Amino acid sequence: MIREFQAFNREHNLIEHSDSIVVGVSGGADSVCLLHLLCLLQKEWELTLHVYHLHHGIRGKDADRDAEFVRKIAGELGLPCRIERVNVPGEAVRLHMSEEEAGRLIRYEKMEQYRKEHHLRKIATAHHRDDQAETVLFRLFRGTGPRGLAGIPSARGAIVRPLLFAGKNDIETWLKDRGVAWCEDTTNVENKYARNRIRNEILPMVEREINSEAGRHIAEAAEKIDSWKQYIGRMSRELYERVLSERADVNTSGENADKKEVRLYIPALQREDVVLQREVLGLALSELVDGAKDIGQIHFSRLLELMKSDTGKELCFPGGLIIRKSYDELVFGKRGSGILPYTHIECSVPANYRIEKGDGLWEFQMRIAKREDLPSEIPQKDYTKWFNYDKIKDSLVFRNPCEGDYFVIDKAGHRKKLGRYYVDQKIAREEREYQLVLAEGNHVLWAVPGRISEAYKVNKDTKYVLVITGERVPI
Repeated sequence: MIREFQAFNREHNLIEHSDSIVVGVSGGADSVCLLHLLCLLQKEWELTLHVYHLHHGIRGKDADRDAEFVRKIAGELGLPCRIERVNVPGEAVRLHMSEEEAGRLIRYEKMEQYRKEHHLRKIATAHHRDDQAETVLFRLFRGTGPRGLAGIPSARGAIVRPLLFAGKNDIETWLKDRGVAWCEDTTNVENKYARNRIRNEILPMVEREINSEAGRHIAEAAEKIDSWKQYIGRMSRELYERVLSERADVNTSGENADKKEVRLYIPALQREDVVLQREVLGLALSELVDGAKDIGQIHFSRLLELMKSDTGKELCFPGGLIIRKSYDELVFGKRGSGILPYTHIECSVPANYRIEKGDGLWEFQMRIAKREDLPSEIPQKDYTKWFNYDKIKDSLVFRNPCEGDYFVIDKAGHRKKLGRYYVDQKIAREEREYQLVLAEGNHVLWAVPGRISEAYKVNKDTKYVLVITGERVPI
């Protein structure tokens, strides 16, 4: 294990002589293994090591046990250690994320804060080969492109993952042979999370019935795709610099300080292969938004169409982005100062969502009920709406209006543009982009708190009803 660890680190240039590192230690086998490997090499490589553990506030006494275990093992190894506790479930609600997503985000943020506070160079996490295979499958099942299939990078910024070469069984065998204990996370065997089902059911089935080395092959494929991605990345960065017309930092005050506007020269971009075009468009988007969680293939397809459209045409994207065609340029910018933050919340049911509107903070409760279990009379209230759940085929999103949004206004299926509705309601043009809608694609179910689409109204054939209730929340 130690020789493989050294070879992998040399190959990927992850940990250098005299590095200072904060090691994320959960108490599980993977992070305990990483910590012990680094300690074995600490003197030879002249490493400075610190231990960091995040208590998620989720698993009660088990989480307390893990935190105490990490504190003890750090003490035995003579390493500085910080244990921090965060209410991850509460933060997940605030951030409109799953607990799993929020925990990952907060963990990295806290370790980065610790790294800067102690002037350390790197953050080491214990992702291993099986994590890599699970991640690739998870992204593939949900829908992804080559970038997602590259999996978990061995390094990103200050973060290094020096254990990606090893499988879970290799790690546990090495620890057992050395008599090193670790904590078992009981939630890892629960299959309520999609990743756990892949880890506990799907990948073992594939390795048992198709190829015993499937996990290794998936991880190796991800590494190859990552090398291709890096090559394409270098080419697209060169092209991006060539087609970049302008990148203006707009110095304003308050929350909208340091906005950016990016202009791409369309004729030069269109001369290149569509693969490079998409990459360059992604680089332009990344100038204006952190990450691309809500930017999908449909957005890139719409951008390619926009380049061919008439001047003046405009698109609005998640994150408050506005992209418009201006003669030979594609102009990327953020929404104006506005009156509200941009809203884009993908909904799952049942769930509660807190959303800021012009008249304050509101909580929307969403649940599904059998029609037979509800009162016969449909409520006629601004913030209590029923929808025919049988008709909903795609994911729902609470968001601000976008170009192309429409209602179905009658049983014959005739449509009305959302913008026309706002005109009829005498909503000023400058206020329309900050209105709130519940939509399935461009089909608006509900212009909150106004009308709902005829296509989603409950009727005599409805079996299941999506019930949404909105209540103002005191601030």
